[in-house]
Amino acid sequence: MTNPAAAQADTPQQIHAADGYSLGARVFGSLTQARAVVLIHGAMAVPQRYYAAFSNYLARRGFLAISYDYRGVGASRPMALSGFEASARDWAELDARAAMGFAQRLAGPRPLFSVGHSFGGQITGLIDEARQVDAAVMVGVQLGYYRMFSAAMQARLLGSFGVLLPLVSGLWGYAPGRFGLGEDLPKGVAEEWSKWCLSPGYLRDHVADASARFARFDRPTLLFSFSDDDYAPKATVDAMVWALASAPLIHRRFAPSDLQARSVGHFGFFRRQREDLWREVVDHLDAHIAGNASPLRSREPHSFDLFSEDIQADLEFGRS
Repeated sequence: MTNPAAAQADTPQQIHAADGYSLGARVFGSLTQARAVVLIHGAMAVPQRYYAAFSNYLARRGFLAISYDYRGVGASRPMALSGFEASARDWAELDARAAMGFAQRLAGPRPLFSVGHSFGGQITGLIDEARQVDAAVMVGVQLGYYRMFSAAMQARLLGSFGVLLPLVSGLWGYAPGRFGLGEDLPKGVAEEWSKWCLSPGYLRDHVADASARFARFDRPTLLFSFSDDDYAPKATVDAMVWALASAPLIHRRFAPSDLQARSVGHFGFFRRQREDLWREVVDHLDAHIAGNASPLRSREPHSFDLFSEDIQADLEFGRS
């Protein structure tokens, strides 16, 4: 592993998981000048480069930001993905756990924060180390049982998770991104994710202690969700909020019109220069650094209309 003390702006790093697998990572900012460290856990099938603009923003605001790729994706992809063994639980228990250890070594006495996007927030139910942060931010995090989605999405998800992904991963030895995922996924990750999505309790039906881990998570949390996010509809986000029973939590829910945007969806928080939302993240973290954070209270999400054109814009977002 590269010496953490040498990490400077946008520096490639290698993080070694407990089983010896090497993960590609990047560190944004100056370690000597950073007042805190922020670890970014990415979404399913979303490479770390997607979070570069947000990471650079954090670095400009005096944080050291760390992003990484789960095994099989992006800078952590092997030469051949067909037959490569990895699961979603490996992503948490091996990869996220290793990234947490790396971030803790970098942070030293500084505060350590986490930002979880979609699957990156679900990690709180998969590893106890997720609690070893001073505060957390979650974006589009859900417990995504397919029947909690719209009728149209239920049909699409049932076809994808019940038929298409098992079929193509069996044929190719991995799940090609061109079948609606955006990025190629290891076969085991796609198959496990499919099982979760088809189960009423999502990952809690397959990971025995996941519910207890969610309930034990007690870090002050700022959660963002969006009315046009077809991958995290309100029911699935509410299920996550209820699962995080011990976390002092603020739920900030927006419609695109609140942000003078045509759409935000599942990816827009990070895709554009959303400094209006990013400032809220920095304010949340700065308050905890200063030790004067106001008590967080659960906030009842607003009710917004969901427009089909916004859903389609999100589904067609360039993830190739």
